[in-house]
Amino acid sequence: MKIAFITTYGVKCGIATYTEHLARGLSIEHDVTIFAEDNLGNTQPDFKTNLKLFRCFNRNSPDTRLLRALDLYSPDVIHIQHEYGIFKNLKDVLTRIRAQYKGRTIMTLHTVKTNHKFDLHGCADYFIVHKEHARMHLVGDCEIEHDRIKVIPHGTLIIPQISSRAARLRLGLPLDSIIILSHSFFERRKNIDKIIKVIAELKNEFPLYYIHLGGLHPHVKPENGQLYLQDYLKLIKELDVSSKVKLVNRFIPEEELVYFLNASDIIVTLENSCYPNISASGIMHTVAGKPVIASNVINFAEFPEGSFYKVKIEEDSLKQAIRDILLNSELSDGLLRNLLKYAKETSWDKIAEKHLKLYERCVSTIRYVYA
Repeated sequence: MKIAFITTYGVKCGIATYTEHLARGLSIEHDVTIFAEDNLGNTQPDFKTNLKLFRCFNRNSPDTRLLRALDLYSPDVIHIQHEYGIFKNLKDVLTRIRAQYKGRTIMTLHTVKTNHKFDLHGCADYFIVHKEHARMHLVGDCEIEHDRIKVIPHGTLIIPQISSRAARLRLGLPLDSIIILSHSFFERRKNIDKIIKVIAELKNEFPLYYIHLGGLHPHVKPENGQLYLQDYLKLIKELDVSSKVKLVNRFIPEEELVYFLNASDIIVTLENSCYPNISASGIMHTVAGKPVIASNVINFAEFPEGSFYKVKIEEDSLKQAIRDILLNSELSDGLLRNLLKYAKETSWDKIAEKHLKLYERCVSTIRYVYA
């Protein structure tokens, strides 16, 4: 089967990473070609791929390069990785693609905006969402036929296991500390300042060492990015935790992330709710055999109960969670066991199989119609 992905790719972006894992899984037995957005100055460091790649569209220019490239490839199925920031000016292009490849266009909605009128009905034959909440909204409020919507969970990457000691030695991290790790773009809605305050409050109770991995989001407003970073650096000095904190202020490729995750003891994701938008978290879908503390928000609603320690976005709630996990091994082991079970159920190879079933449905339906 010839599968065309229309997406952003090879950049510092969760959708690009999502595309990489899904396309690679499908390419084992199928012909996958990525029709990617132009490089807008946000390329991953040392980016390389052995997948077929054509850069042939730009979010700011609804030209015909993408249409011509698809025509030359002649795909069986077209799969669009949709995000409003990428495709908001390209609705007409997507509509033309659907008209030309009727019955064979699929769109993954990486964000569903529940407070906006849905205007993508004519841009794809089928829609994929990651959460049941999103499906219910599209069927109930947007009047999309239920058979056009498929819930396929976000794929989960299970990180290869390396001993904590070996990982710490490789990275030059303290061997005798309890390492708390967060990894994401550095922006205000991630509440990294609250994590720092909790580290300061618990530093005499536990030998904590906190690491945040990730640089500034390229499209965030200064008050939520650069200015927030400046406030964070001041806060570290004010709280006298400079020796307990490490900020890796850059994009971390997965090959390096593996070592940081294995070096950690607890992973924290204290992210604000994005509701009324519904989306999934690639960060939470990177599992390393470590207990996770995360905010109790709709972003993470697909995870089963008991697979991570849910907290309010408050310092006291996070502080109690860290204590509970460090002092209660039965709790920690249970969280980890449940999380790994879910990770295996949603591993990228299984998610690729779910996508392939939908692709095959498209192709077989078209063959039946035109037989």
